[in-house]
Amino acid sequence: MKNYPIWKSFIVILLVLLGVIFSIPSIIYDNETDNWFLKNKINLGLDLQGGSYLLLEVQLDVLYSEELENFSDSIRLIARENQTKINQIKLDNEKIIIIFENKNNISEIRDSFFQLYRGVSLKTNDNQLTIELDEIYKKDIQDSAIKQSLEIVRKRIDESGTREPLIQRSGKKRILLQLPGVKDPERIKELLGKTAKLTFHLVDDNNSEALIANIEPFGKMIVSDIYNDNTKYLLDKRALVGGENLVDAKGSFDQTEGHAVSFRFDTEGAQKFGKITSNNVGKRLAVVLDGVVITAPRINSAITGGSGIITGNFNAQEASDLAVLLRAGALPAPLEIVEERSVGAGLGADSIAAGKIAAFIGMLLVCIFMILIYGTFGALANISLIANLFIIISLLGTIGATLTLPGIAGIVLTIGMAVDANVLIFERIKEESLKNTKVFIIVKNGFERAMSTILDANITTLIAAVLLFAFGSGPIRGFSITLSLGVIASMFTALMLTNFLVYMYLSVKAKKEINL
Repeated sequence: MKNYPIWKSFIVILLVLLGVIFSIPSIIYDNETDNWFLKNKINLGLDLQGGSYLLLEVQLDVLYSEELENFSDSIRLIARENQTKINQIKLDNEKIIIIFENKNNISEIRDSFFQLYRGVSLKTNDNQLTIELDEIYKKDIQDSAIKQSLEIVRKRIDESGTREPLIQRSGKKRILLQLPGVKDPERIKELLGKTAKLTFHLVDDNNSEALIANIEPFGKMIVSDIYNDNTKYLLDKRALVGGENLVDAKGSFDQTEGHAVSFRFDTEGAQKFGKITSNNVGKRLAVVLDGVVITAPRINSAITGGSGIITGNFNAQEASDLAVLLRAGALPAPLEIVEERSVGAGLGADSIAAGKIAAFIGMLLVCIFMILIYGTFGALANISLIANLFIIISLLGTIGATLTLPGIAGIVLTIGMAVDANVLIFERIKEESLKNTKVFIIVKNGFERAMSTILDANITTLIAAVLLFAFGSGPIRGFSITLSLGVIASMFTALMLTNFLVYMYLSVKAKKEINL
């Protein structure tokens, strides 16, 4: 083609063809396909596909109570080392009050405790020590719990097979969860409703009197059976090994017990588990999940391979769900569902239909306007506009973006913005036609002089879109993604595709003058 580089023509044609090809999966939209190519499609968000909306709240009070319990255990150990007797320990809201028999060693106990826990408030009054959680310490606990909960919720949801969930922090202690396509979230709620804190404890079968009297000796705790509240176990309070050492868990089948969960420890956990089972052959080892005993088998021989099996009255689904929980890890605190909504697929279909109508009408009006104002050049701009839409759809599908109603609004907005660059170019060409008579020089100068203005306008819009993505959330991000891709696509179609089409038109028609 005259006056237009072959390499540039090749790039333009290639990118447009790729845009059309990779937009096919999103246009066909087969949600159940296993074809690798058709999987590269736009994912529909909750408001378009329907699904479930959950707002979860981290129970921070439980975390604070656990932290105070840790303080209590530490104080007991320090007091024992200092040969000081404790008369009473009282938990009062977010502080703990320890009353000693005398005040002789209270300063040493306070200093030793402060070395272990920085950032807590310590007050002494005669033979009384008060430990209180200050705001900075509580904020650290809160931030750590939210981050950990977000990660574990994400793992559990991914393990459940839910596609394209939206999981993000909402406020100080809440987690927002949107599950597109999930009409019945009961199983998800069950997965999220369990803390899944797994620990292994030795069973004390030699102190039946304390168990019958329901009295917990120091260093012991009484725990109920998961299937029968009347069945109690007296366990060592200290966990010998915990779920944090698990590297894998999966549903399995035991010939005698039925459905079960097999697990495998990491190197550290395997060493601990091997030592425990070697030193306690003949004793019972309780598997405790979320404060209840799942099973308490007797150790018949040392287990040194780092793997084992948890049995119980599981069915296949329960065993699979427990494996999911164990693989994902334990939540730092329970999650409470404070809000739940369902979005019907019918509403989503209506939204998609309305979005398509808006996009079609917007494009039609823009195309008519361009033809009326710029004639043949306007028709060439319309071809660029259609190619622009294909490129946006293909980019959204390739990156696996989730399309929401604001995202559709971003596409519709992009359609209007896409022709702005062409209008600037054509107006520059008009100005150049008054100065020159050679059509290719007029077109070349028109595109070059319009380029800086187009880049300035689109780059500032792109910066705003990037900031929306960085600081926004949910629907705002969806809007920013479509806007960003639309700006990039419109710059390509205006500066390269329209340029290519104009040169091709002038070469084919052998035009001697430009009529705009």
